[in-house]
Amino acid sequence: GKELFARHIHRVSRHNGALVDVNCGALPQEIADSLLFGHRRGSFTGAVDTVIGHVERADRGTLFLDEVLHLTPQAQVKLLRVVETGEVQPLGSGQKRRVDFRLVSAAQDDTPDRLDHGLFRRDLFQRLAGVVIDLPLLVDRPDDIMPLARHFATLQQRNLEAGSDSVLLSHSWPGNVRELRLAIERAGCLVKNGTLPAEALRDAIALGLPRDRRTKRRVASQDRRATDPTPVPPGLRHQLAVFESHGRDARRAAAELQISLSTFYARLKRAGVSMRSVRKGQN
Repeated sequence: GKELFARHIHRVSRHNGALVDVNCGALPQEIADSLLFGHRRGSFTGAVDTVIGHVERADRGTLFLDEVLHLTPQAQVKLLRVVETGEVQPLGSGQKRRVDFRLVSAAQDDTPDRLDHGLFRRDLFQRLAGVVIDLPLLVDRPDDIMPLARHFATLQQRNLEAGSDSVLLSHSWPGNVRELRLAIERAGCLVKNGTLPAEALRDAIALGLPRDRRTKRRVASQDRRATDPTPVPPGLRHQLAVFESHGRDARRAAAELQISLSTFYARLKRAGVSMRSVRKGQN
C-alpha cells in the first residue's frame, strides 16, 4: 500500500526524474550514511570507488524513505540538513551539491513512542510531516481486498474461482497488501491450471504464516479430516461447506458459488465424488 501511494505521488508530481525507493530498516548502520548521501573514493577504509547516494540519485525525482523511523541518529541529522538547505555533501567531499526532489516517507504506528523516547528527532519529524496520509490496515478496509486480489491474480495470468472471497475476507492480513500479493503468487505455484481455487488460497496463506501458527492450522485441518467420514478432495471442501449450509440443496449451493448446476456436478464427478456419495458421507 505504501509503495503504491509513493509511486502514484511520483507520477502526478512535477518531477520527471527517477523514483528512488529506500527501506531505511534494511540499511546497514555502518554504511547507512554512505548509501544515503554517497561518498568519494578514499574517504574511508574500503572506499575504493566514488558512490552516488540515494539522495543525489533522486535529484529531479522522488525519494521514498520507507520505515524512516529506523534511520540512525547521525543519518537523521544529515537528512534534516538536506531537507532544510536543499544541499547534500557526500562523505569525503569538500563540496556541496544542490538537489531538488520530492520527499515521501512512511512510518509505522510507533511514531509517538519513538519521539517520546528520543529515538527520532522531533525537528526532522516536523519537516517530514508536511502532509500526512493515514493508511488504514488492509483488514480495516475489506472492500479493497477482493479488487486487489483480482488485480494480483491478473498479473499472474490467473483467475479467482468462486468461493475464494470467503477465504480472503476471513483472514486478518497482518502483512497488509504485501502479504495479500505474496499469497496470490504463492497460490499460483500450487496449481497447474489458470484458476485459483479457495483451497489453494487457504494453503498459500497458511504457508506464509510463522511456523507455530502454521502447525496449529495443520493440526486443526487434520482433526477435521479425521472426523469426516467421507474423503473429500481439498478443492471441494468449500463447495461442500456451501452445499451443507443450504441443506444439501445443490441448486442453491451452485447459485452462491456463482457456477452452473452442471458445473457443480461435473467438479464433483471429476474428483471422483458423486453427489450421492457426498450426501451419504455427510449424514
